[in-house]
Amino acid sequence: MKLFFSFLLLVLTVSSASAQTQRISIESLGRLSLNFAAPQIVPSVPTPAVNGEVSYLPGNGYQLVLPFRVLQRQYLVAPQAYVSANTPLVKLSGSEVHHFYEMLRAQKEIYSQAEQRYQQNLPLFKSKSINQQSWQAITDHYFASKLELGHLEHAKELLQSANDDDAALLISPVAGVFIPAGEQLDTEAFVYGEVIEQDALRLKVQLPSQLADKISALTVGSCHLEVAYRERLNKGLVSRLWSASVTANDECELMYADSMMVTPVIEQAGLAIPASSVYFFEDQYYALAKDGAELLPVAVTVLGRHEGQLLIADNMALKNSQVLTSSVSAVQGLLLGLGGE
Repeated sequence: MKLFFSFLLLVLTVSSASAQTQRISIESLGRLSLNFAAPQIVPSVPTPAVNGEVSYLPGNGYQLVLPFRVLQRQYLVAPQAYVSANTPLVKLSGSEVHHFYEMLRAQKEIYSQAEQRYQQNLPLFKSKSINQQSWQAITDHYFASKLELGHLEHAKELLQSANDDDAALLISPVAGVFIPAGEQLDTEAFVYGEVIEQDALRLKVQLPSQLADKISALTVGSCHLEVAYRERLNKGLVSRLWSASVTANDECELMYADSMMVTPVIEQAGLAIPASSVYFFEDQYYALAKDGAELLPVAVTVLGRHEGQLLIADNMALKNSQVLTSSVSAVQGLLLGLGGE
């Protein structure tokens, strides 16, 4: 008896599995109401929206560095304000300002003397009338003084007169967003802030790495930006995604520090079909494709929803055909030998 029931169970199992691969004649469905729809191609698959922010990659800002630190700073524009080039940002006050300009004047004189000595001795070097050690000392002093003068003059380009020997205005070298700061880099360099140009701004989001690896773009409404950089965080379990510059798409009217819901997009072609077209059998989703005068069960992978329809993975068997949208349960029953509804 046990052998008989085991055999019967095997027959039923095989019959149920084969039912999902066999065809059924449309004519045999009699008076069942049969409606069909063509799957719609969806070029990319949106995922659930996540929190995002407009920011910039570290190092992409124009740092405002001077070789001195003042006792008093008076900010002339609000933090994160957009400024044009040459806009005064901070009023710097203190004897350090006066000392800087004295250093600059002194360095100009040192360089002038070093250059004069270099030019006077250059013919002697060419004629080998000066020993190598003396010439080396002359060239070392010349190039060192030239580099130091260049360093100070570059700093001076960031300053405007404030009609006071002990004050100066720190200006923006480029147009962008001003981010105040106060960081001592070393004994001779102090960072007063940075200016972030518009083309340095990017969208950033954090996602589980397993999902992040599949994401190719980030969208906010009609603003669509490709993913440009990926960072692994938390031992690789989480990834931070950075988009291309917000200036890459005219639809992206985004400003620094904006927070919004961002939709990550998987560049994976999919098909949108009515939910009524899909049925579930033994851990697998199926749709019934019209193939001439027959219906063929086709296994599908459901990815989510898209504009009120089910989104399924791209499937060659469905792309150029139509799927049944009505009486699906009845046809499934007939395939299983259970009769109609």
